[in-house]
Amino acid sequence: MRSPVGDPSPPAIRLRNITAAVRNGGVLLAAACFAACAVHEPAQSQTRTVREESIHFSSGKLVLAGTLILPAGPPPYAAVFLFHGSGPQPRNLFMARWFAQQGFAALAYDKRGVGGSTGDFRAGPFMDVCDDGLAAVEYLKSRKEIDRRRIGVWGLSQGGWLGPLAASRSTDISFVIAVSGPGVPPGEQMLVYYANELRDRGMPEPEVREADALRRDVWNYLFSGAGYEKASRELNDARAKPWFDAVNSQQDRLFEPLQKPSELDRPGSAILRFRREMTYDPVPALRALRVPALFVFGAQDRLIPVEASVSVIRSVLSGTQTDFAIRVFDGDDHVMRDGSGAVDPRYLDAMREWLAVKARPGVNGSRLH
Repeated sequence: MRSPVGDPSPPAIRLRNITAAVRNGGVLLAAACFAACAVHEPAQSQTRTVREESIHFSSGKLVLAGTLILPAGPPPYAAVFLFHGSGPQPRNLFMARWFAQQGFAALAYDKRGVGGSTGDFRAGPFMDVCDDGLAAVEYLKSRKEIDRRRIGVWGLSQGGWLGPLAASRSTDISFVIAVSGPGVPPGEQMLVYYANELRDRGMPEPEVREADALRRDVWNYLFSGAGYEKASRELNDARAKPWFDAVNSQQDRLFEPLQKPSELDRPGSAILRFRREMTYDPVPALRALRVPALFVFGAQDRLIPVEASVSVIRSVLSGTQTDFAIRVFDGDDHVMRDGSGAVDPRYLDAMREWLAVKARPGVNGSRLH
C-alpha cells in the first residue's frame, strides 16, 4: 500500500495529498502488494464444487457482496472467510475454491467500495475492516449448511494482521491462517519495504542506511509530534545528499515541506489517521489468541521483515497456551509464489495438512482447542 505523501503546496493541499495516499489503501505494504495480492487461479484448480452462490451481507450500514462456495459432501461444513491484502481487492475466488476442494465452505467478498460492496475501505484505518470479517462470521453462522463451531479465518498480507485481530475479538472464530502477516507495526514494515526498494534500485548499502535513518526520524516526529527541530535539521542537511531525490520520490515528496507541530493535531487531519495506522501494534491481538493458528511466510518476501516477524510471533505465542505453527518457505515471495511465478505447492500442502489436524471436529462436537 502506499505511504503518506506531501508536496510544496499550502498545508491544506499537503494534507489532502497525504489523505489521498492513505486513501489509496492505507499505509501497508506499498502499492506493490496490491499487484502481488491479485493472484490468478491456475487452470488445474478450477474443479467443480457443489455450489457457488452470490450473496450479500451487512456490516453495520454497509452491504458487502461476495461468493459463498460450498464443497462436495453432506453438510454441515467447517467454514472459512477470507481477509484481503491491501488496496482495492475483490473477492479472492482462487483461495475460496481451494478451501472448498479441501472440504470447507468458503466466503470471499469484495472489499468495501470494490465490486458489488458499498462503502469505502479508504475512509478509515485498515483496522476498521476487521468489522467486515466479524460480519462475515455472523453471516456464516446464519447458514444452516455451516457448522458454526468450526469457522476460521484466512488472511493474506494486510489480512495477516486482521486475522489474529478478528480472532482476538470473537469467540466464534476457531482457527487462524495468516499468510505474510507482519509481526511488526505498519510503520516498521514500511521502513523495511522502502529500504529494500532502494537496494533493488542499486543504491549502495551505506546510502540506504543513511536514507533509512532520515525517514525514521521524520516519521517518528510525525507519529509523536516531538522532535521537529531535529527532523527539520536532518532533512535540510539531507537535501545535499546524492540519494535524497531517490528517497523523496518514494514518498511523492513527503519530506517537502515538513508539517509544523501545530498542523499535526488539527481535527480531521489525515496525519491523525496516519499515526493510528502506522503505530498499530499486532502484539496484543497475538497475545489474545486462544485458537490454533498457522503463520506462513516466503523467505524472499521483500515487502515485510520476515525474520523479525517470525521472531515476534514465536516470542509472543510461546508465552501463551496457543497452539501455533510457523512455516517459512525458501524461494517464495510475499504471495507465496515460487521461482517459477506459480503459487508454491508446498505452501498449499502445508495448509492442507494443518487443516486436516487443527480444523477437524472436536470430540463430542466440542470447539477446537
